[in-house]
Amino acid sequence: MAQHALDEAQVVAAATELAKQIGFEAVTLTKTAAQLAIQPQSMYRYVKNTDDLKGKILAENMALLVNQLYEQLIGLSGEQALTQLMMTVAFGEYTQIMPHDFAGVAKYLHYDAVREQYNRLYEMIPRLLKSLISDADKIRRGTQLLADYMLGESVTSRNNENDDLTQRRADFSANIAQILAMLRN
Repeated sequence: MAQHALDEAQVVAAATELAKQIGFEAVTLTKTAAQLAIQPQSMYRYVKNTDDLKGKILAENMALLVNQLYEQLIGLSGEQALTQLMMTVAFGEYTQIMPHDFAGVAKYLHYDAVREQYNRLYEMIPRLLKSLISDADKIRRGTQLLADYMLGESVTSRNNENDDLTQRRADFSANIAQILAMLRN
C-alpha cells in the first residue's frame, strides 16, 4: 500500500485483521507495518506506539460490541433486556479481537476512546435496573454485582471448555433472576 494513500483508519483496520490472525496480544507496530507493506517507522504517523495501536483496536471493537448490544435490546425492557445484555456479554461471540477477560481491557482504560466505550457498556446496567428498581443504593450495588458477575462469567465460560454450556447458560440465567429478585426486595 502506498504511504500517501494510508490513514489511521486503514492502519487500525490492518491491525485488527492481524489480531484476528495472530491474536490481540501478538500485534505490534512492526507486524502491522509488514501487513501494510510499509516501513515500521512510518507507523508513527498514525499511532504513538504499540499500546496506542492496541487501544485504538479495542476502542473500535468495544464500540461495535456496544452498538450490537443496543440493537439486540431494541423492543426489550426490564428484566428481559438486562438478561439479554448479560447473556450476550457472558456467552456471546461478539468479537474475535476483544479479550473476554475485561482485565485485559482495563490495561487500556487510560485511552479516552477505550474508557468511553467501556463506560457505554457499563452504563447499560444501571439504565436497565432503573426500570425495575427505584432505590438508588440498590441500583448502585446491583450494578456492581451484575457487572462483576457478567464479566466474570465471560472469562469462566471460555476457560472451562469441558463444562456443559447449555447447563451453564441455564444456571447463569437463573442466577440473574435470583439477583434481580433479591434487589427488588
